[in-house]
Order: sequence, then structure tokens, then C-alpha cells
Amino acid sequence: MPRWVWVPVVLALAGCSTSALPVPVHNSAAAAGSEAAVSSSEDAEPGVGAEQSVVRLSVIAPSCNKKFEGTGFVYAPQRVVTAAHVVAGAVPVSPVVTTADGNQYEGRVVAFDPEVDVAVLYVPKLPAPPLRITAAPKPLLRIPGFSIAQARMLGYPKGAKRLETQAVDIEQRLEAKSLDLYKEREVTRVVLGFSAEANAGLSGAPLILEEGTVAGMVFAAAKEDPEEGYALAGEEILAVTQRAAKATKHVSTQRCEEDG
Repeated sequence: MPRWVWVPVVLALAGCSTSALPVPVHNSAAAAGSEAAVSSSEDAEPGVGAEQSVVRLSVIAPSCNKKFEGTGFVYAPQRVVTAAHVVAGAVPVSPVVTTADGNQYEGRVVAFDPEVDVAVLYVPKLPAPPLRITAAPKPLLRIPGFSIAQARMLGYPKGAKRLETQAVDIEQRLEAKSLDLYKEREVTRVVLGFSAEANAGLSGAPLILEEGTVAGMVFAAAKEDPEEGYALAGEEILAVTQRAAKATKHVSTQRCEEDG
């Protein structure tokens, strides 16, 4: 029988932080996906060599008169995935994508899912190599005090112009019930709890495992502990990204996040 735990979280919004209702979570028994992994050196540190694939996003949202900053990463040629709340309410063709070497590209939102909190941008001429998204690790036995996996979080904290890297321990794989981006519908998502600060600007940052695959994408931080964060599990991201891997037509970004 699953054990339910209430975990208060605060959305790690790009440019602002917005309190969310406590999210009930319980141990997940969801099956892992089968997405293939990218090859990398076995003794390489997680995230090493991925810097070219992680980008900074600047977005204008006229509907709420705000400018947001966040992180995203390339998962398919000229396609960047990020958290939907980073681009919510934005002009679909307004995002500016900046690579680690400072080059800027115009992007357009081609997928927007406020239930999962995932969005995809088409960025013509973006030369960055893709990272492979895979299902998040699933522990065979939950042992308190032991992490599920080690990873590196690559992203741009609020105001940062340079890419920053943090080592993180993925401590939990959870099935969370909460409301969607607009507090309209209850949704269930597989999320990863990790030990690292997930402040504003890091929404959309990838958690990269030792083998070089992305196991999760940052979307929230713990309300009571700034050193605890939450990421959408890889299989949640794939549900949106696979449909948009070749999309080029912009879609509506609806409105700004409810408390944004």
C-alpha cells in the first residue's frame, strides 16, 4: 500500500517565485521508459561536455507585463525543451535563446503543455548537439539516507550570464498529485526529489546522469528547504517532446502562470 507524504513546494519560476499548494506524493511504482541513452565515457563526470546543449532563455510576456528568464536544453536538432511556466503568456515567437558561448537565436514555442509543465521551442539554425532524454532511475529498494543516483544540474540561476553546474543527489522518485499550471485541473506526474538549490532561473535545467542522459528537468523547489528541489522525470518530458521533435508551427502559450 503506498505511503502518502505531503510535500510543500514553490515553483522555481524564471524571474519570480510563486507559492503553490502542498503537493501530496507517494512512492511511485511507475514503469521506466525505454528511450535509448547517448554514449559517453564511463569515467566522465555527469554533465561534462553537455554545456553546448544547455541554453539560457529570455522571454517577454505582455499579458502580465513581465520578462522571464529560464533554462532549457536541446533534445533534438533545433529543438529546446523547458518548463511551460517559463514561457507561459509569452509572445510565441519572442523567446531569445542564448548559448553558453554567447550566441543568440530567435525561437518559437511549438508545444505547450500546462498540465505536465513542459514546453518545446523550435530554434532555427541552432547548432547545439542534442542531449538524450531517458526514463528516470527507479530504485529496487528504498533505503533512507541513500540516493537513487548522482547527477549534475546545468543551468542559469536568475541573473546569471554564465552557465553554472551543481552536483546533485537524486534522493526520491515520487508520484505527485497537484493542480496544473493554472490551478484548474488535478494532475499526476512522476517527479524526482534532489538535493540542491533550485532557485528562480533554473526552471528547465536538465539533471544529467553519469552516462550522459537526461533523467529529469527542474521545475520546482521545496518551500521549506531551499536546498531541496524537484524535477519532472524523463518519461514525463518525453510525453511532450516526442510529439514536437519536428514541429515548426508556433502554438499559443495561453496566459502567465496563475501566481506569476
